[in-house]
Amino acid sequence: MRHTVLLLTSGLAAVLGATPVLAQADLFARDRNVAVSQRPRPELQALGLRWGAFMVYPEAQLDVGYDDNITAAETDERSDWLVRLSPSVELESGWSRHSLTAYARAAVTRYLDYDRDDTETWAVGASARGDIQRGSSVQGGFEIARQVEPRTSSSAPQSLAEPIVFDSRSANLRATHTFNRLRLNGRLDVRDYDYEDGRLINGATVNQDDRDQTTYEALGRVDYALSPATALYGQVSVNTRSFDATGAAGTPNRDSEGVNALAGANFELGDLVRGEVGLGYIEQSFDDPLYGSLSGLSTNARLEYFATPLLTLGLTANRAVTDSGIPGSAGILATTVQATADYELRRNILVGARLGFADEEFDAIDRDNQRVFGGVRATYLMNRRFGVTASYDVETRDSSGLQAVNDFTANRFLISLVAQY
Repeated sequence: MRHTVLLLTSGLAAVLGATPVLAQADLFARDRNVAVSQRPRPELQALGLRWGAFMVYPEAQLDVGYDDNITAAETDERSDWLVRLSPSVELESGWSRHSLTAYARAAVTRYLDYDRDDTETWAVGASARGDIQRGSSVQGGFEIARQVEPRTSSSAPQSLAEPIVFDSRSANLRATHTFNRLRLNGRLDVRDYDYEDGRLINGATVNQDDRDQTTYEALGRVDYALSPATALYGQVSVNTRSFDATGAAGTPNRDSEGVNALAGANFELGDLVRGEVGLGYIEQSFDDPLYGSLSGLSTNARLEYFATPLLTLGLTANRAVTDSGIPGSAGILATTVQATADYELRRNILVGARLGFADEEFDAIDRDNQRVFGGVRATYLMNRRFGVTASYDVETRDSSGLQAVNDFTANRFLISLVAQY
């Protein structure tokens, strides 16, 4: 892995020292249309507070809702009302070249009856971009966070008395260089996770030390523009996942190395369709022979269809290997497909819907999970300061195999009030 990172870093340094780009149109811009959810609305956007060369954007969100299955289980199904307060602040530079952003956010969730499901999460981070020359830039960022693993996660242990809490730290560095019809990208990522032990309903402790890990990933990508609206690309990413400890009986250390190679195209068909489609091969090889490897077809696709100026339809598909927190299994080969629709009913009234499907194949144990998830929402932007959103989300899981887990259906309703300045 060290040789891979060194090679990629050296290649980026050579690329960024190449001949300056000739003045020309951006052959990789895909901006002939704007999705409904991303459309600028200057008359409704927060003004912010000026602080020297920076703008500060404070915000607070209050959620009130009802969850009919907070445990994501059929045998211990519980429903409850919840209240969540989520304050945040973002800092943005106003420089003509280069950029710097920083943020801090938190969320405090309280349940009416089941206080052991109460949670507090937070995150702080920053990112910066340095513009070297036309078509060349270097970006980097970091985040430190305390998070809670959703009970609906397929990696979460069963029969938990309360959700699993973990700390995460991540950093990344990216370089981009464009010349003539070629665009080169390189990225380095480091992610570290530290899980706290869980507790079962019967009071027993669930050791989570075997999930503590540090992951290193390097990615290289080349795009070649056939025209101002179409480009072919190829990319390869490699990763090393290093775990701190051996888990419970039957769960040896999950250290592994992986590769994901993709080739495809990104395109813009007039002002109606844009997107990217890639196919390739993915493999995650585990050091312990008990696990072997997970491998197969790799895919990464996203499409946007601008049916009308007021309606945007979307489709995404992805296949990746994720870590498993289940004893006896090291990873999950997950295939996820999701369709979305966003409609601008009025300039300040937006409605949306999503529907997705995921298939999760576990390594080394006989279990296959199929999840269906979706939701609808409506947002009313009252003015620059306030907005209200009503949402409904549902998720179901159907688990099969000799080591299948409980099936469930969970519904959640939320009313959210956002205040910003």
